[in-house]
Amino acid sequence: MYTFVDTVTKEADDNSERAPGLQTIFNGVNLDHDLSDPSGSFTTLVISGRSNLEQRISTVDVPGMHGVLEANEPTWNAKEITVKYKLTDQTKEGFRRRYNQLNNLLQESQKKLAFTDEAAFFYATLSANDVPKETANSIVAELVFLCSDPFKYGETYKSIALKKYTWEAYKNNKWGDFIGN
Repeated sequence: MYTFVDTVTKEADDNSERAPGLQTIFNGVNLDHDLSDPSGSFTTLVISGRSNLEQRISTVDVPGMHGVLEANEPTWNAKEITVKYKLTDQTKEGFRRRYNQLNNLLQESQKKLAFTDEAAFFYATLSANDVPKETANSIVAELVFLCSDPFKYGETYKSIALKKYTWEAYKNNKWGDFIGN
């Protein structure tokens, strides 16, 4: 007898919990932490769009030529990052207060947007807080961030140039001796 084993992980839906450790940080504020207390919470469920890149390519139609002519070097388009989240509270008043806090925290423009599953960040501005009808004190909604600069940033590292070409020449040195200069 054969049994079926599902090897595909299910994407978070309206009733599922977030991936362990996945949290949203905007302008230095961890939304999952700062908007959560014993009476309610903000929970990051799914993040999409942070790895997407799209190029803007200028083309010119040339009569008698197959295809098109690329006019210049391509540039990168802005990107959108969507954060699907769940917001809950035990009371309607607490739910509204929590939403007001969320909207207040997201008012800044071109601030650092980061996630706890990666040591990198984007410069982002909230373009939409897409909230469905509020029929309960628990709701799943989406934050859409515009990254006019589509690149991901991280920690910068210092480069050093070595003057000798063999490792043997450096065997008694520590890397700190080179970096401190």
